[in-house]
Amino acid sequence: MAERIAIRIPEFPPETDVFAEPWEARAFALAVELQARGHFQWAEFRARLIEEIAAEDSSPADESGDRPTPERSAGYYRCWLRAFERLTLAKGILDRPSIDRRADSIAASPPARTRAHGRGPVRIA
Repeated sequence: MAERIAIRIPEFPPETDVFAEPWEARAFALAVELQARGHFQWAEFRARLIEEIAAEDSSPADESGDRPTPERSAGYYRCWLRAFERLTLAKGILDRPSIDRRADSIAASPPARTRAHGRGPVRIA
């Protein structure tokens, strides 16, 4: 039986961006959808995400002297994306050429910024 998990999205003021960039929302939605379809368990993803955050925490400071931290949205979602890629590769859900082709396609024609309005579940089509 597939592991079931409920994700409760906290209430934010309407002007608050939950995701700083559209790719962050897409990475989140893809992971949630693939888990819901039974491709992996949250425990598997969580273990990889913890490893990625630990690796980012232990990385040296950048030129400005700031160390990347998972509290920063971009740093956290970079970790999320790396963990997700590692998991999809390990499970055979995707292969590296497929990931690279899709990333190149998105980079060549990035989607417009969007903002969800209202409350309730976020749906990404």
